[in-house]
Amino acid sequence: MMKISQQCNGQAGANRQRGMTVIGMLLLIIVIAFIALIGMKVVPMYIQYYSIKSTVESIRKEPQLAQMSAQDIHNGIQKRFDIGYVENIKASDLKVRNDRSGRVIDLVYQDERELFYKLFVVLKVNESIPLSP
Repeated sequence: MMKISQQCNGQAGANRQRGMTVIGMLLLIIVIAFIALIGMKVVPMYIQYYSIKSTVESIRKEPQLAQMSAQDIHNGIQKRFDIGYVENIKASDLKVRNDRSGRVIDLVYQDERELFYKLFVVLKVNESIPLSP
């Protein structure tokens, strides 16, 4: 009698199913979709930020930078922005100023994207990039 009850209990434990329920699967899909939504909005913001930084770095490597006026620097940056599809900042928004160590570009802008109904992601940039290598 003891052996039969032990065998029944053993088989019941082995046949017990394990896995996700429908509700668990839906919650997982919702979390993954929310993360994907955030990624689709945030990643382009950072790509554009690094495109702007690489444009300023390419201007720093110009051999005739010391002889260029602020307007020439703005024109060179705007040409690169147009090629790189930088849309939410213009070269005229960048301030070129003289500092003790040389010329400096002040990169100050704000990129704002809507995630969904009245919820926004904001990237604020406030940097001073020296033009002298």
